[in-house]
Amino acid sequence: MRLTAVKWIDSVLGSIFIVMIKPAVFLLGKLLNRDHDTQVKDNLCFVKLLGGGSLVIALPAILGLKRRYPKASCTLITTPSVQSFSDSLGVFNRIIIINDRSFLRILFSGVNAIVRCFNADTMIDLEVYSKLTTLFTTLTCARNRIGFFLGNEFWRKNLYTHLMFYNRYAGSFVFYDQIAYLLDAEPTSVAAASRHLNALIPGTTRNSTRWRICISAGCSQLGRERMLTPEQWCRLFSERPIDPGNTEVIFLGGIDDRPLSTDIINRLSNDFESVIFLNLCGKMKLIESLALLRSADEFWGIDSALLHYARLFGVVSLSLWGPTDPDTRLKPCPGLKETIRYQKIACSPCVHMAEKPPCSGNNICIQALFDPAVARRKNISDVIGIH
Repeated sequence: MRLTAVKWIDSVLGSIFIVMIKPAVFLLGKLLNRDHDTQVKDNLCFVKLLGGGSLVIALPAILGLKRRYPKASCTLITTPSVQSFSDSLGVFNRIIIINDRSFLRILFSGVNAIVRCFNADTMIDLEVYSKLTTLFTTLTCARNRIGFFLGNEFWRKNLYTHLMFYNRYAGSFVFYDQIAYLLDAEPTSVAAASRHLNALIPGTTRNSTRWRICISAGCSQLGRERMLTPEQWCRLFSERPIDPGNTEVIFLGGIDDRPLSTDIINRLSNDFESVIFLNLCGKMKLIESLALLRSADEFWGIDSALLHYARLFGVVSLSLWGPTDPDTRLKPCPGLKETIRYQKIACSPCVHMAEKPPCSGNNICIQALFDPAVARRKNISDVIGIH
């Protein structure tokens, strides 16, 4: 199901259902007067439907909760696109899938998930922008229901037992950590999260002594303006010091990233004939890609899940940013060698800030990384257009 359709269903139907159930939830809350002490008593459920990278960012907070409540069962409610990421983290005892391929499948699998999580002890909604996850969390009748609000509390007030402010301009990791603190837990350090993740990833044998660069050029449907064009990747290679006769470049990602990676390789091969290029997008399971990524000498990529894995592995990283702000995603990793390229312009960041990007896909924030004149324009309306 297309992301635009899912967002429409979430916004329209989610709003209608919330308005319908809110009075009843408020009255039942007053009548039942349940104990909402924040100590986790038996099971802990997380809701995260989109964005595998967010789960990686939240890993220190989730690990902290697991260590504070070792006897509590830990469940994740998610979608097929995020399942492989959740499997790789090794922190969930149970994963419940909501099938998002059609509206009816969302409905039936959602009802099934509610039944399986009904009367849970603690539900944590990690989806900041979704109304349907608010509805889902409420209908589980969990003893404690924890979620975030942005500028307006209306849609979530009285539906959650604990509502926390989420600032889109601050680090998302800060607010994930705040959930751990709320539940009397201490988030683990980045180093501890790194050790945990490294212990789960199988070793891989390097058959080559060449300098290995792993690249993630693609991303999910949300915010595809994050991606560079093949021409921009060529420009990046021309700017970076590499030894063509002693370098191998491996593109990692899903099957949807394969055409873009193929196009990039075809263009690069003309100028870097001695470099070995491999396109492994869609050819490996995520856990196998992570094993390969951990063996890399460098990682180059945009804002994507693989970047967050690479940082936890301690791989020297180059990340390129445009419609998202690195300060909101990159938790400091002591000792990590990384280069962050971000050119702040008037309309950046826009992901999660606007219903659609103001540039309609003409990502001038990425263009500004390679053409400083773009960033210096006082009037950007001739570039992004007037809607």
